[in-house]
Amino acid sequence: MMKKTIIKMLMAVALVGTAASCSDDDKTTPRVNIDESTVTVDSKQPGKVVFHWTTPENADFYYIKVAYDDPVKGHRVLNASTYADSIMIDGLYAKYGDLTYTFTAVSRDGGEKALFTKTATAGKVPAVIKDFEVGAIDLTAAQLWTDDQESSEGPIANLVDGNNATYFHMSWSAPSAWPHYIRVDLGKKVKGVSFWYKGRNNNNNDNPKKMTILVSNNAGDTPAAAQAWEVGKLGSDVLPSGKAAEFTSPSFFSDQEFQYLWLQIEDAYSGSKWIAMAELSIKEMTRSIYDPENEPIK
Repeated sequence: MMKKTIIKMLMAVALVGTAASCSDDDKTTPRVNIDESTVTVDSKQPGKVVFHWTTPENADFYYIKVAYDDPVKGHRVLNASTYADSIMIDGLYAKYGDLTYTFTAVSRDGGEKALFTKTATAGKVPAVIKDFEVGAIDLTAAQLWTDDQESSEGPIANLVDGNNATYFHMSWSAPSAWPHYIRVDLGKKVKGVSFWYKGRNNNNNDNPKKMTILVSNNAGDTPAAAQAWEVGKLGSDVLPSGKAAEFTSPSFFSDQEFQYLWLQIEDAYSGSKWIAMAELSIKEMTRSIYDPENEPIK
């Protein structure tokens, strides 16, 4: 009886060993795999690396495993099916530099075939920029100046009288070539502004069609005389035409503080050499910039 029991035990051990041997040694190794020469990398997308390849005919792998070490998240593994021709790795930053990506073909029963490695740097993630209003800048007529005041109507003081029915008019009785200027003394040093205006409430369409925005710390009769510098341009793609048209500008910023804002008018929708406006107001602006690419890796 004991002899039979020992024989059965030996047979069971042999069967377990055979099964283990089959489990370890008999997994299928993929043979028809991705050709490395067809692999290309797209590293232009922000925070991403995308690998593309030509899918082989009659591929016998179940999926492609791509492994890499993220400097923050640690070891990562992504999979692409046998039908895929690309894989995207996101959540990256250009500041990580070149990372190494290991490609492995995996069969349906878990067998693996190491294929190749690729290195790539992710596209740069752009900074997040937010503009905030500090507050309105109170203006009086004494803070406004133009080189091209019409003598018979529309004094520039009307731009800040709070009345949409009045208007400022550049010279139509003695017109001269562009450009013409509206210069505003902000009354203090700032680094950012935004402005709003309302066009004259008539059908002449004397609205600005093109202008350059400059700033300075001196007055002067021209931007050049005031040593002004450019902070932006506006054209017909954003400036409105039509009766009593309203416009709110984007924010304009300078690394250097400035006290004077210049609206250099260069064209009008009417085709004339002048513009007319009903009201003008200005706000001080500030800006926050969060650049994840400049943050320490941790």
